[in-house]
Amino acid sequence: MKFAIYVRVSTLEQAEEGYSIEEQIDKLSKYCEVKNWGIFKIYKDGGFSGSTTDRPGLSSLITDSKRKKFQGVLVYKLDRLSRSQKDTLYLIEDVFTANDISFVSLNENFDTSSAFGKAMIGILAVFAQLEREQIKERMVMGKVGRAKSGKAMSWSKVPFGYIYKNDTYVAHPIQAPIVKQIFDDYMSGISITKLKDKLNDEGHIGKEINWSYRTIRQTLANPIYAGINRYNGELFEGNHEGIITKAFFEKVQNELKVRQVAAYEKNNNPRPFQSKYMLSGIIRCGLCGASLSVGMRAKRKDGSRHRYYRCYSKSKKKNLTMTKDPNGCTSPNYSMDELEKHILSQIEQIRLNTELINSLSANDSVVDFSSYNKRIDELDLSLEKIVNLFIDDAIPKDILEARMEKIKQEKDSLEKKIDSLKIKRPILEPMDAKEILSKLTDNIWNLSYMDQKSIVMELISKILVYPDKLEIHWKFAIN
Repeated sequence: MKFAIYVRVSTLEQAEEGYSIEEQIDKLSKYCEVKNWGIFKIYKDGGFSGSTTDRPGLSSLITDSKRKKFQGVLVYKLDRLSRSQKDTLYLIEDVFTANDISFVSLNENFDTSSAFGKAMIGILAVFAQLEREQIKERMVMGKVGRAKSGKAMSWSKVPFGYIYKNDTYVAHPIQAPIVKQIFDDYMSGISITKLKDKLNDEGHIGKEINWSYRTIRQTLANPIYAGINRYNGELFEGNHEGIITKAFFEKVQNELKVRQVAAYEKNNNPRPFQSKYMLSGIIRCGLCGASLSVGMRAKRKDGSRHRYYRCYSKSKKKNLTMTKDPNGCTSPNYSMDELEKHILSQIEQIRLNTELINSLSANDSVVDFSSYNKRIDELDLSLEKIVNLFIDDAIPKDILEARMEKIKQEKDSLEKKIDSLKIKRPILEPMDAKEILSKLTDNIWNLSYMDQKSIVMELISKILVYPDKLEIHWKFAIN
């Protein structure tokens, strides 16, 4: 009977609890020797947390489990496998048990081949989850306590203008005056764009890169400069001295709002504080793959503007690192109103007939790996036979090496193919899509623009626009 050994330890556990990966391997190997179990492979995860299954060693163990390469899995302790109740039960029931693989934990002295062992797995998994939640709770409480005490909340990435020292922020002799000047200049009437140019022309740079519009906007809205810490969306009185006063900071926040409203009114934008449109982030050019940006024409007589989507590759201010076609794309501009209406009409049709979701999400191309795994097993058996022939002096070494190399090449090719072919699953389950639409008490045309956009983002992952057609990639369909 072949067993896979899995060992894991984080740096903190290795230092405090005293059982390293090597010690775990030694104890588990000796246990296999006593039980007369063969060791198929030792899977290691050093320095990885047990809170998730995103670990290289565990991922390899899961893959080999599904290929049924061994008959059992042995760990030193249950929480070495996972500290999450959900993940532990998934691994034991859906991965190991489903593939007729026994699971044994040395420290707890039980295995899943007995009814008692199965019951204990569930109980111990609950306690492993409880321990993790308690650790997380203590960490959160510690951070909240730190915030309430006024201590600095960011020591690895100190805000521009400050130096981290003794759990607090101290004004930087060169950077702090620059921060104050930013606030003063803004309140004197200088726009953020002109302020950005002024700072860069003067040679002032922040964190080794030129000032950008976004950096200055974030600086003006950061309460840290008024002596206030922010943690998890809440504000706490800091024990550091502000570069500006709290009263002045509030004036700046009011001015930011006033100027933003004015900017939207100037451009006739009916959605203040809404920087993205309905299809922003999900609409792309079908010809070159670049994202589509929003453009607008001159004002009409009634003051309105015609808005359109255009390929980013056609933009005069394009960033070549983001452009799919540096020579410019041949796609035309697309009317924003027409595209949005078309998308909403498609959603409305599905809302009126949710059975369309089933037809759109139907998929017959799920890959069956059984034939690949069967062939890999045959190759493993062939390798074993060739080695035995060599040991019995029934085959010359040069012939052995040639045959082994050929088999290994085919096996590697199959394993790479299995790894590259993933069983496709939709981002959104069809039932969840139906539930989203069932919550609409009215047709989609009567919803606010923001609610319409929210529905679009929930149901659609990508939209490809061509000069003569439109492709909608639904989240509940396999594209």
